[in-house]
Formats: sequence, structure tokens, C-alpha cells
Amino acid sequence: MHPSPPSAPQVLATRLQASYERLWQVLSLLEPQELDKAVLPGGWTPKALLAHIAFWDDYQTRRMQAALAGTAARRGREPIQMDNDQRAQVDAHRPWTAIVAEADGARARMVQFVQQLSPEALQGTYSEGEETLNLERLIRHMVHHTQSHTQELLHYCGSLQRWTRPGLRHFFQEQYETLMAAIGGFHEDTLLSARVCGSWSIRDVLAHVLAWNEYGYHLAKGWPEPAPASLAPWQREPGESLDALNRRLLDARSSLDPIQIADGLITWHRRLLRLFDQATDEALNTQGQTWMGPLPLSGVFFEIARHEAEHAAQIWQFRADSGLPRGNPSLPR
Repeated sequence: MHPSPPSAPQVLATRLQASYERLWQVLSLLEPQELDKAVLPGGWTPKALLAHIAFWDDYQTRRMQAALAGTAARRGREPIQMDNDQRAQVDAHRPWTAIVAEADGARARMVQFVQQLSPEALQGTYSEGEETLNLERLIRHMVHHTQSHTQELLHYCGSLQRWTRPGLRHFFQEQYETLMAAIGGFHEDTLLSARVCGSWSIRDVLAHVLAWNEYGYHLAKGWPEPAPASLAPWQREPGESLDALNRRLLDARSSLDPIQIADGLITWHRRLLRLFDQATDEALNTQGQTWMGPLPLSGVFFEIARHEAEHAAQIWQFRADSGLPRGNPSLPR
């Protein structure tokens, strides 16, 4: 007997929670001092942006509750005292911990409200004085609202404004060296047998990084509008999940042994570094479409380096758990 598919309210509640978790994943890329100092593309700080999301989560949840209860039909929509920029100025002086608690609470209340809706209530249209409100449309908007501001944060994370050109180049080189140092001294048997990322061996993790570094190169080489054919192997097929895509990319590299994978990592890194050095600041600041959404070219290099750092950390953790030294073996040339 197959389980029943989740209801529309459950699906939307899951999306609300997932978008909020993704927001925090990106916020975690920032240094503590950046939370109330960095200036995002929209002119706000990350702290003000989180407070903005918290405000609208709370406001829209109360708005939906009033519509569902029928009180909004008599009183209309609750008035808003300040515009977004005015609130951002006030939020600049509020403690970070208070804003975090406010944001966590507001999103939790919205998710709980949506989870408790019936499919009929979700699809209903409710009176707000002289206006009407459709709950499903508003909830979908709130998912998009979080996603769009998360993209704004991600844009800043890989920007030259944040790094400067020399700083980003150093970060890009440093994460590559950290990944290569993580596998220094391992026997081939260890690379093939040690599980460091779910069912993936160290060899599999390296092949996975290799696949996406190759993609990053083709993306950057044709920036900002690479030829679709050059990116075709990395495009999801209809109904294909990201996990399934990664498995397909791994299967396509199943014949590579660890030495060939290491050679490939070296080759694509050098090619990417050459592209970085050849790019003007204007090109690095130019926005294009990436697997992470719209980002500047500098963000492509940041995401490649961040991805390498993520998987290098898994291998270094295996070394630590195995009692292996954390030395810095010489890198292959």
C-alpha cells in the first residue's frame, strides 16, 4: 500500500520551512561582524534583512488568521506604520539575538498555521474590507519572498565588494589547496573504501567536486551567456532531483581512478584560475544565471571554492576521527 501524497498545505509548509533553512545556510557564510556592517545590493545590512523577513512573516500570518476568522472582512487589512526602509533604520540599533528570536518565532508560527489549514481553506478567497485575499497565493509569495532575499545575501557573499579581487583569488586558491592537502598521504584503498559523505567514498567525493568544477569552468568561460550545449550534461532531466543528477554525474565518471581524478582537479583548477586572472573587474561584477540562481561571475568562483571547502571539511573530519595527522603534505604539481 502506497502512502498518501502530502496535502497542498503540507507541501507549502515544507517549502516555507525549507526556504527559511536555506536563508540560514547562506547567513552562516558571513562573519559575525558582517551581520550589521555589510551593505547588501538593496542597501540593507544582513541584520536588517532578517528583521524585514521576520516582520512580514508575522504580519502576513496575522493577516491570514484574521481573514480566515472573518474579522478582516469587517475591519480590512491591518495598517502598517512604517515602510521597509524606515524599519530597517530602526532595526539597525536592535540586538542581533532579539532579531533572530523574532525571526525564528515568526516563521514557526507561519509554518504551524499553514500545516493546520485544510485544502479547502487554503484555496479559499477571503474578504479584507473592500479587497480579497487568497491564502495559497500569499503563502507562495512568502516562500518567494524569502528566496529572493536569500539570493540577495548570496550575491553579496561572492561579490568583489566583500572580497576585493586579491582576496577572492586567495580564497579560491586556499580552498583548492585545503582539499588537495586533505587527501595527502592516503593509500588508494582508503580513498576507495572510506565513507565520508553518506555512502560516498573519498574517491566519490573528489569525483563529485571534479564534475562541478568542470561545470563551473564552462559556465565561467562563456559568461554571461554560455552556449547551452556546453552545460547540457549538468542540466536536470524532467523530474530529476539534485541527488539523482549528482548520481548521474558520478556514474559518468565511474571509470576514473583516484590519480585521474586528482589530475582532473589540478587541470580544472588551473583553467579556472586562468579565467579569473583574465577577467576584468567589470566582467567579475557582471551578473548571469548560475546553478545557484542569478549571481555575478565572482560568485561562481566563490561557490566553487565554497563547495571545495565543504567537502574538504568532510575528509579532514575523517582524518581527525581516524587519528591521522593534520599535516600539510606537499601538493602534486
